[in-house]
Amino acid sequence: MTVRKLTLSAAATTTVLLLCGAALTGAAASPAAASTTATTSTTAPSTTAPTAPTDPSASSADPSTSATLAPPTSGTAAATVAAPAQGSAPATATTAPVLALSSFDPGSGTAVLAPATAGPQSLSAQAASADAASAVQPGQLIDSPPTPAAPHGALVAVTGVQSTADGKVAVTTRPATLPELLGGTSTNLRSAVSPSSFEVHPQIGGVKVVTDFGATSGQGSVSGSLGLSADATVPLPDGSSAKLSGSVSLHPAIDFSYQGGLGLIDPQQARVGFTLGAHADWRVSANLSASTGPVRIPLATYSASPVVMVGPLPVVINLAFTLSADVSADGTVTLDAEQAYDGQWGVHSDYVKGPGWTTTTDPGSSTVSPLRLDLRGSASAKAGLLAEGSIALYDTVGVKASIEPYLRAAVNGSVVLDGTSTTPTVNGTAALYGGLDINGALMARLAILGTPILEADLPFLAFHREWPLVSVGAGQSPVPLVNWTALSAGLFDDNRSAYLKTRPDWDPRALKASCPDGTRLIGLSHGGDNGLCTDVTKPDLWDAGHAYVVDHGGTYVTTDWAPGYAKAQCPAGSVLTGYSRDGRTMGALCAKSAAPLGTSTRTLWFDKGDNRPTAAAGGDFSYGFAKGQCANDEVAAGLAYTQPWWQLWAARPYALLCQKLA
Repeated sequence: MTVRKLTLSAAATTTVLLLCGAALTGAAASPAAASTTATTSTTAPSTTAPTAPTDPSASSADPSTSATLAPPTSGTAAATVAAPAQGSAPATATTAPVLALSSFDPGSGTAVLAPATAGPQSLSAQAASADAASAVQPGQLIDSPPTPAAPHGALVAVTGVQSTADGKVAVTTRPATLPELLGGTSTNLRSAVSPSSFEVHPQIGGVKVVTDFGATSGQGSVSGSLGLSADATVPLPDGSSAKLSGSVSLHPAIDFSYQGGLGLIDPQQARVGFTLGAHADWRVSANLSASTGPVRIPLATYSASPVVMVGPLPVVINLAFTLSADVSADGTVTLDAEQAYDGQWGVHSDYVKGPGWTTTTDPGSSTVSPLRLDLRGSASAKAGLLAEGSIALYDTVGVKASIEPYLRAAVNGSVVLDGTSTTPTVNGTAALYGGLDINGALMARLAILGTPILEADLPFLAFHREWPLVSVGAGQSPVPLVNWTALSAGLFDDNRSAYLKTRPDWDPRALKASCPDGTRLIGLSHGGDNGLCTDVTKPDLWDAGHAYVVDHGGTYVTTDWAPGYAKAQCPAGSVLTGYSRDGRTMGALCAKSAAPLGTSTRTLWFDKGDNRPTAAAGGDFSYGFAKGQCANDEVAAGLAYTQPWWQLWAARPYALLCQKLA
């Protein structure tokens, strides 16, 4: 999933729904993600991270298997009893009677299989009397879609079998892994999830669930909506209340891929993620004061357990979302705001054998259309609609994230926008800020993929951005916050530059990452394919003509600032805004600077450990890897690289050339 730059129209910023509607879209689906068409590949695409040299004897051991989303079932779905994968071949379903999990205790591993009441085929009376115990043997796998006994599905290996009455069979089990199920299979699925798959539970009165089962598009997109009725009144801690009205429609999609290895230890690659598109027509009316918050009010929960069929083998993915209203104030203000919102966001975790796990959030793209706004008082108030989501394989691996687009208003007087004009009427002083907060973590239980088990969740870099909405501001100009953006090119391109997305590929065949327009690269990691961008001290350094060059071979190197290492360096007057890696070589994306640069430079080594300024901002942008970061009053002008002894097929950066700003 390519990370996109969040864009908001200036006029759109004027309404409080920005905070409310946007939050919901924390998880939007891109057009590709909204398609139910499964795609498969027999080899990793060229944009994936490099893997270890393959065994020549295994050149044909990467079979591709189609993946489809199974339709929802009624009754108790049948489990697949299969002989585990052998080498590159996936597990093979047995001819056992059609059975389903009627009880399952994950803690003890005990389970009971009984005749299925629904599924590809229902068990007949004659089949029910068959000796199921003789068909279920120790060492086999039980791969179960969600059932009342196992709501998140189950993937276990049988360790013991005991027959019971009525065609049932009791088994003892241990947890199994996807490599035991899928072997060396490669498969890929990006698919919308039907609203009929979701259970939606309102959390407060006045919230109405409205699901749209309209005709799907040619790409198989689906839609659902949660309506917040105009009479939904939410009590606030200070004794006042907030009125919420409007509707939100969601477009959820899942992203799953798997590329097996040569053994049953762990895969070569895997991905699990979700996207969520949203449209909101939203209105918030409230009297807010310093005692109001922050207050988080759950509105509704969504949950679904779609089943991905990899050939005949089910893989269970569990999705969960919670939608909450989030309001706060540090003074007294009355607001009545209405706006329309469209956007998308997504999150995924990727595993590559060797480097391990990385988690990426896609801030997506958002547009807000102001309808009307009436804001009066003396305070700074914030309102958002917080979306919290998680995705897991069965119940043992996944990623969780929260996103909250919000509107913050600082007002001493009034701002009125009546819907007939895009220009507000301001009496006094007022400033509006749009903002986006993203937080989350890779969930710790990774045994399902056979990867090393972690004891704690791995947080990924929080994304925070706040920007002034000058089209609706008056009085003192607000001070924008510094932007910090983490890049990750370990598995896919991470091009954040909106301008470069309109241009030809700036480094074909290479994994690459570029900073958002207006920011520059200030940090790199030694082993994680991660970078850090910022506009600290000097924003918008790229010249108006958007001139740029890409250097691979040190064309612009004038002094040997990193002896013994290959270098990629920017020409004089340019700054580093991106990086690329094509096997054993690295490239530097250099943007022509709009401002003069200083002449003082230094070499910043970071191969032995972190080398960052004291109290460096930007967070841990490459968890678990050594990082280098230039000072806030410097730009990165070049990178030095070579191949580490433990990974001779992949170049890694060892040092940055840091150059003073003028």
